[in-house]
Order: sequence, then C-alpha cells, then structure tokens
Amino acid sequence: KQWYQRRVRGFTEGEEVPDVEELEAVLKPLAMEHLDTCEETWREATFPDLTAKFRVLDSAINQIGRDIPSSQLIYLQTVEDVMQYYSTPVEEPRYLELRPQSLPFNVNIAKDNFRELPKTKDEELAEELAEE
Repeated sequence: KQWYQRRVRGFTEGEEVPDVEELEAVLKPLAMEHLDTCEETWREATFPDLTAKFRVLDSAINQIGRDIPSSQLIYLQTVEDVMQYYSTPVEEPRYLELRPQSLPFNVNIAKDNFRELPKTKDEELAEELAEE
C-alpha cells in the first residue's frame, strides 16, 4: 500500500476578504496600465492575450497576497471577474467531518499524520557546531 502526501500552499481559512475599495485601489491602476482601458470601463476590460492576463494577475497576487489556483484562471475573463474572485470568502472543506461512507474507497484520511525526515549529514554537523 502506497501513501502520498501533498502540501498545498495557498490560503488560510478565515483569511480577511479585501474590501471593494482596497481591490479597486489595486486593480484599477493595473487595468489601466496593462489593458489600455479608460477610467469608466476598467471593470469590464477583458484580457487581450495571455501575457497581459499574466501581468495583471501576477501583480494582483503580489499586492493582495492571495494566490489564484490554476483551476480558476480560465474563469477570470475580465477585471470584474478578478474582483469577484477576491471578494469571495474562502472556506476550507472539512474533510474530517465527512462520513466515511461518502468517501471513495481509495481515500484514507490520516489524522495528525506527520513524519519527520531523517537528518542529513550537513544538518547533523551544523547541530554539532552549534552546540560547541
């Protein structure tokens, strides 16, 4: 029987959702710079190509501090879609509260499953030097 663990970086549950003014302050300059739009229609601006979409979303992720999973990228066609994504609160699914009958046969949830990796020779040497 093989076991696989996957660490996922992303959000933390209960994370603060940015308010509309904060989102506008971040996304409006990005849309005007990268999408060549005017002040009245910046929300409806679409991404003309993948390069412009990458630039806007990369800057938004860095400034807002919340990643966008790759599975959601296809749904973000306008700046308004990006605002809607960031306005949606994030709730982490509670897998441990699921009934075992509702899980597929090949899924096993291990509670508090943490395995410490053995130390490398460099780590052991660094500990010995730190003790001296």
